[in-house]
Amino acid sequence: MKKIRILLYRTVWKLKLKYFFNWLISIRTLSKWSHVEILDPDDGIDIGGTVQDFWNNGTCYTSTLRGSCNGTVSRNASLVLDHPENWDYIEIELTEKQYEVLIWWLDMKVAANMGYSKRDTMKFLVPVHFDDYQRDICSELINNGLVVIQVVLGFGIVSPAKVVKKLTKLGLKVKSLL
Repeated sequence: MKKIRILLYRTVWKLKLKYFFNWLISIRTLSKWSHVEILDPDDGIDIGGTVQDFWNNGTCYTSTLRGSCNGTVSRNASLVLDHPENWDYIEIELTEKQYEVLIWWLDMKVAANMGYSKRDTMKFLVPVHFDDYQRDICSELINNGLVVIQVVLGFGIVSPAKVVKKLTKLGLKVKSLL
């Protein structure tokens, strides 16, 4: 069995422009989370521990516009978890086959990256929406990856809160990273 973590970014409510879009997502979805990633810890790392146990020892997958990123990316956990106090997580235990398929699928999505789907983010802001099938947003990527390996049901564009709701319905718990 292999373990992964679904990382959930808690919206920071500071009066800085860089947090504006996170505020909009949290307000519109009535959630404290505005971003989601999958953490694949490196082999030999005890995922049951704290953030310090895998600070530089894991790969995060998401779709983002953060920093120089534009779209579906994989990055070292240390680049993502620079403020661990702002993160929650849900731990999921996978079979070896589920794990292999998930990582293969995520790597394929990274290789086929065509940029971040700004059009899909509009789903959270306006009632009319037209899917962008060539690009992803963070929660769409994570949700669809979990659907591919049959952890949850329902492909599509969902909010980070919807990803949490699907996983907690399975009895999984949200925990603070620190």
